[in-house]
Amino acid sequence: MEHDIDNLISEKDRKHFLFGLQRYLVWVGEPIPDEITTDGKTIQLHDIIWKLINKDSLTEPERQWVHDLIHLLEHKEEVDEERLEKTELTHEQAKRLFEEAAGLLRAIMDLKDLEDGKIKHHDFDIVSTKDRVKDARQWVKYVKKIKE
Repeated sequence: MEHDIDNLISEKDRKHFLFGLQRYLVWVGEPIPDEITTDGKTIQLHDIIWKLINKDSLTEPERQWVHDLIHLLEHKEEVDEERLEKTELTHEQAKRLFEEAAGLLRAIMDLKDLEDGKIKHHDFDIVSTKDRVKDARQWVKYVKKIKE
């Protein structure tokens, strides 16, 4: 990874990014990456999830495929997190890695909900909006607590 030694992130910034990934609900509001590359293969992740959400139901082979995709994404997120922890990175590189990892966590959560049958297209927007409202309320509560 090419970088400028003068622009490498500090240990404090590195810990901040890593802590952010381990925060509860870090994935809420994060965009799902349009595509990811893993094991030399490019996956159009956003399109795949959108197509799955728009299906009325998943067949058993599709459910198994989603299960396998979840494991692939979990591995990719772990690799991103490890790179964030151990690799010399500029702030911009660390930020991109953080955003990708958070987006992968979002994709994983959406796929788990699909796999479990908890979410369907018609209620996806409602669930997403409820999650955003809940997250916003938690942030307001947290900010008020910090100000005290």
